[in-house]
Amino acid sequence: MRWGIVGTGRIVRDRFLPALEQVPGAKLTAIVTTNPERAKDLSERYGARIYSNLEAVEDVDVIYIATPNKFHKEQTIICAKMGIHVLCEKPMALSVKEAEEMVEECKRNKVILGIANMGRFNPFNIGAKKLLEENIVGKIGIIKASFSFVNNERNAWRYSLDLAGGGAIMDIGVHVINTLHFWFPNNKVEEIVAINEHYGYEVEQNAGAVVRFDNGMMALLDVSYDTMLSVSFEIRGDEGILYILDTLYQEYDGKVILRRFNNYTFYNFYGENQYVAEIKDTEEAIKEGREPATSGTDGLKDMRVIEGWYESAKEKKLVYL
Repeated sequence: MRWGIVGTGRIVRDRFLPALEQVPGAKLTAIVTTNPERAKDLSERYGARIYSNLEAVEDVDVIYIATPNKFHKEQTIICAKMGIHVLCEKPMALSVKEAEEMVEECKRNKVILGIANMGRFNPFNIGAKKLLEENIVGKIGIIKASFSFVNNERNAWRYSLDLAGGGAIMDIGVHVINTLHFWFPNNKVEEIVAINEHYGYEVEQNAGAVVRFDNGMMALLDVSYDTMLSVSFEIRGDEGILYILDTLYQEYDGKVILRRFNNYTFYNFYGENQYVAEIKDTEEAIKEGREPATSGTDGLKDMRVIEGWYESAKEKKLVYL
């Protein structure tokens, strides 16, 4: 399948393109960038043509959008109107309204819209989902979910409210929310109360929230741009506790541990590189005419929680979704 990319940043160079090379039949044919000089090496390596205008792109089946969040909606809609399928980086948009427009335009033009949440392809997240479907911890009452890392790129676009739309919530909170939606697809977040801390920056550095699902489950969420690298989920039921650790890093990693009183069971799960799996899933969705693992509708579901998180923190009140 013929792929195009919009953006030539680190995620494209370090993760997406090395993964694309491992997918049989996948070929990079177009690079869209505002800095053609920076894309020269990629053009030479992959034999792809460089474009400065997305609307001029030719000979592509699907485009991977990896630009600052501000541009996701516009670029997705351009692709949809051209009949080009889209894999868009998370978060899919700056707001629920933008996300709705993206979903509607892709449906109107009958193109696939996927959102790049690579955590859905981590074997430990997939394994944890199967264990939870087997009711391994019994009735779930409380979930704790956390993602943090020290972000030292204070001058990068992720620290711009205009370009990013927010800080830790938009960047890594979306991973946490999407993973919970992956594990509990039939449960909807109904209420959220939150608090954010900016420490003088345009975007939030630390953020916490408590959410309640429609079945009564409660989840305590926290994300941080200035504490040590960590990903952890703790799912507590009346028959056990399931710990899922380190499953949202760009490097394939993970741990799944079941605790029942003083007895611990450690699980191992295996699978392919999560970025390779993401590309394969996108191609298969296009060929089969089905939704990808994280569809535009799934991304919209995530955005509703994110928007509620920001609203609650700003207004200092409980928000109903």
